[in-house]
Amino acid sequence: MFGHMYAQIAGQEKNDSFVDYPIDGLDMRPHALTLNNEAEPVLYDLIGVSNHYGSLNGGHYTASCKNPLTEKWHYFNDSSVSACPRSKIVSPAAYLLWYRKRE
Repeated sequence: MFGHMYAQIAGQEKNDSFVDYPIDGLDMRPHALTLNNEAEPVLYDLIGVSNHYGSLNGGHYTASCKNPLTEKWHYFNDSSVSACPRSKIVSPAAYLLWYRKRE
């Protein structure tokens, strides 16, 4: 209880704001100075998301990953793996995003 109250007072609460990120076709030209002058888009596709549920003091991690052979998404939660619909890939729990450059 005290830890949570201290986090509120000290401004150390986890930011749970929703960030809408692209699954397909992230063009990195506007985000990297070295790519600013590229004539063609430099595209990246999302291949994995690490999710965090909980607070700064603890919580639980899960992952959503795209199978490169089947192009299907899967949700990993401890010892269980299940199909993951595209509608569940973008979420406020996203912590790390993994992109692969499109060939």
